[in-house]
Amino acid sequence: MIVPQKYDENGRVVSVLLANRDFTEEKKRELEQEEALRQEKVKAEKANEAKSIFLFNMSHDIRTPMNAIVGYSQLMKKELTNPKLIHYQEMIEQSSQLLLSIINNVLDMARVESGKMELDENYEVIGNISQLVCSAFAAEASRKNIELNIIVNVEHKHIIVDSTKMQEILSNLISNAIKYTSAGGKVTIDTKELPYDKEGYVLIQTKVSDTGIGMSEEFLPSLFELFTRERNTTLSKIPGTGLGMAIVKNFVDLMNGSIEVESELGKGSTFTITIPHKIANKDYTNRNIKDSNECDIDFMGKRILLAEDNELNAEITTTILSEMGFEVKAVEDGILCVNEIQHQPANTYDLILMDIQMPNMDGYKATHCIRRLLQPEKANIPIIAMSANAFEEDKKKAFDVKMNDYITKPIDFQKMEEVLKHILSK
Repeated sequence: MIVPQKYDENGRVVSVLLANRDFTEEKKRELEQEEALRQEKVKAEKANEAKSIFLFNMSHDIRTPMNAIVGYSQLMKKELTNPKLIHYQEMIEQSSQLLLSIINNVLDMARVESGKMELDENYEVIGNISQLVCSAFAAEASRKNIELNIIVNVEHKHIIVDSTKMQEILSNLISNAIKYTSAGGKVTIDTKELPYDKEGYVLIQTKVSDTGIGMSEEFLPSLFELFTRERNTTLSKIPGTGLGMAIVKNFVDLMNGSIEVESELGKGSTFTITIPHKIANKDYTNRNIKDSNECDIDFMGKRILLAEDNELNAEITTTILSEMGFEVKAVEDGILCVNEIQHQPANTYDLILMDIQMPNMDGYKATHCIRRLLQPEKANIPIIAMSANAFEEDKKKAFDVKMNDYITKPIDFQKMEEVLKHILSK
């Protein structure tokens, strides 16, 4: 733009000076606006981080007593013979699992929102996760007289996948299918392989169909939004947070997959997830098959050092391990754990179960100290983390200090037994 020139009494160009001043003020306003936006962004990030930290701390604080509730419930189950008391125990167990599911959903969404959600891929056989999830809901389906069918039709069975997230996807879909299907209905999980042209990958489609209450056409567009439910808990008498489907959608997106839904009120729903998976090579497959065949071992006479500061959790874990055949010694913190390994002869213990958050010295530092011991037999003792911290970065930190495995609380003692067999078979 050409600015007409005007001169003052001293012969200076007035209009250019004014234009420069206007330009400087405009630039200053732009910089101020940018700085204000930057500060708002920093403030929002700090608020989001504070929320995430609060939720993660709450996760640990809730999971610790949950471990006692679930653990004592499992111990009580073995002693009950009165049908009424067995029913009460089953209700406690069901409610505990529902509460844990709600906790997991809230935390998963916090992680998705914080951008910290990542894939942790490992070897799996297609169909195994469906079987595992269905077995978890088999009792509920049986109580409602719901027919639960699993169909698997694939050529490439051995894949690399984040099995934990895949399990959560199917758990949300299958639990909803059973929850919203009336007595005498049917739920079907149909998995098949689709044509796919990407070398080294397989495209797997899984349909979860039910003959339940279905959803209205008006509700479907908002199905995957946070906190959305077509009927609230008060009206439907069915508990839930409205987070499950949002988590499913985020996990499927994270795996570069897609999810579709067909539903009609009174006629049921069908969810279709389609996800590409890397095919596991033969060496990987053979190694995992060999490992699984070596896991049938006897625990009698095996000795475990348990580092656990919570008395209730120590009592539960000691009781269940003793029933498996182990001899168990419990200590209250990391320092006592390290001292016990230092002062006892090598090979006194076959492995260590290590809690993470303990007073005086936490599980990470205790493991670091043990791994630095001069005697190889002591330094290389298997150490399994046992923690209420249930996030991938916690597991990564455990493996970084050379722990051998990681078990989350509340402890599923059947899974713990599998982990112990795997570790001790090596």
